[in-house]
Amino acid sequence: MPATLHYIHGPTYSVAEVTALAFVEDAEPLLRELAEQTRQHRDRRLLINLIDVVGTFGHDEQQAIGLLAYRYLSHLERVASLVPEEKITRVSESAARARGMELRVFTVFSKAVGWLAA
Repeated sequence: MPATLHYIHGPTYSVAEVTALAFVEDAEPLLRELAEQTRQHRDRRLLINLIDVVGTFGHDEQQAIGLLAYRYLSHLERVASLVPEEKITRVSESAARARGMELRVFTVFSKAVGWLAA
């Protein structure tokens, strides 16, 4: 199953819907595309919906994804990542935030939107 990205530009925040198998090799091209989209639309806040990512990442892979998020999305004011409750570890969040990026991982859509809109 190839990774797919559906990007929706919004007035307060934009939404990226990701459907993929959990392969770290797919993360960088997706993040690169998100960087291009957010810059093109001059977005400042982004919700990345990862609910439809099938499988899990190990600790080292999650850390690598957090660093890639910083590399490609640190131009944004806030990035919220939405994951299923059983997959939350905050490893990618910690890696990105350690570099100064405002990235937070959520399991509830309304909480992610509330944080982005604040």
